[in-house]
Amino acid sequence: MPEPKTAAPHALLLAGPPGRSQIRFALAAVLFSVATFVIVVPLATLPVARVPAFIPAYESALAICFVITAALLFGQYNFSQRPALLVLASGYLFTACIVVAHILSFPGVFSATGLLGAGPQTSVWLYVFWHGGFPFFVLGYALLDRDASEPGAGSDAASAQPGDNTAGIVLAATIALTGVCGMTLLASAGQALLPTLLLEDHPTPTLAALGYAFWLLSLLALFSLWRRRPRTMLDLWLMVVLCGWLFEVALFVIFNTARFDLGWYASRLYGLLAASSLLIVLLLETATQNARLAQLTHELSEANRALEQLSLHDALTTLPNRRFFDAYLAAQIAIARRHGRALALVMCDVDAFKPYNDDYGHQAGDECLKRIAAALQSCCHRPADMVARYGGEEFALILPETTSADAARIAEEARRAVAELKMLHASVPAAAQISISAGVAVLDGDMSAQQLIRAADRNLFEAKRLGRNRVVS
Repeated sequence: MPEPKTAAPHALLLAGPPGRSQIRFALAAVLFSVATFVIVVPLATLPVARVPAFIPAYESALAICFVITAALLFGQYNFSQRPALLVLASGYLFTACIVVAHILSFPGVFSATGLLGAGPQTSVWLYVFWHGGFPFFVLGYALLDRDASEPGAGSDAASAQPGDNTAGIVLAATIALTGVCGMTLLASAGQALLPTLLLEDHPTPTLAALGYAFWLLSLLALFSLWRRRPRTMLDLWLMVVLCGWLFEVALFVIFNTARFDLGWYASRLYGLLAASSLLIVLLLETATQNARLAQLTHELSEANRALEQLSLHDALTTLPNRRFFDAYLAAQIAIARRHGRALALVMCDVDAFKPYNDDYGHQAGDECLKRIAAALQSCCHRPADMVARYGGEEFALILPETTSADAARIAEEARRAVAELKMLHASVPAAAQISISAGVAVLDGDMSAQQLIRAADRNLFEAKRLGRNRVVS
């Protein structure tokens, strides 16, 4: 998906420009609708069997689609604070509620004349309010959001922070519900004030005129979306919705002659297309966003693990660093005290390392430290044993559950492992190769970590004093 212009749309569903696959998919949906319309129009007046369960099943599906779409759009508004999304979400909620009123008032569904005090004109007037109202909301969305679509616009949206906009959502929902209640009251209790739209299930010229009016209104809303630049994926799929809306109105009002003929049933299928197309795309986009989020979460976890590795390990030798050493030693001291176990610490230092660096260079010195680190690591045979780079050319071995004698044996093994590397060192006259000295200490009584380190350091200094390349415990 191309990168959006601002930070805020990037986080919204369908806010980016449509890709080629999206455009092809939307175009295919419209072309299929056109082809179906061309096939159905000549047969629109063909009588079809009356199916009593059709209306409740169909309009229940519509109401569910509209209300879920409204919820998703309200959620997008809550994040972006874009009034256009609030208007569009209110339009979907309005339509969901008026569909419920329509199904309750439709004759023959729940009672012979319909509920809510319905008369013979109630359901058809609710249909008019339904199909005339929704395009108004889409038109409001297109006009309110026009400035945000201009190049360089959207700074307010970009600077807006996600927050709790519940009050605005509640107010918009209240207005939408109030409008539906008022229209339902007018279509039922006030139906005597309204013109007749159906006579014996056949549309009157008044209904045809109203149908042309909100058909043109839908066309105007479609044109308003089409002329927006840059166009978003939401704009694209709202155009698909309005195309289905136009075909539904045309079949029901313009080409249809009576309820329950082929054109009447076909118009309802277009209504289902209009109700579900945006919802399907929103859900698919939500799934895509969730997949992206899962991938980003995985990548972030990997990055955090890498950062943790860097923060706790020495970059040169990859051994645990001083920070990790301090934490691990404190933890092992606590365990040893709690369970009455032995704990040994071995401090090691590379003999005459500064002259080695001076004679052979820092790159050779780095390579020397890496080889010594590997040799020391090879002497730790248990998972709990740790070799750490204490600092500079100093290394430390933490050996849980290890007595002084066993620790001295492991330290001697480490000294021999380094000697066996046979790294030449001309500044050491006795052996002419790299060696280490080691001091061993064991945890005793209430000894702290620093006291244990100092005890091991004293023995290390003694090993140095006695001539280096040896272990003192």
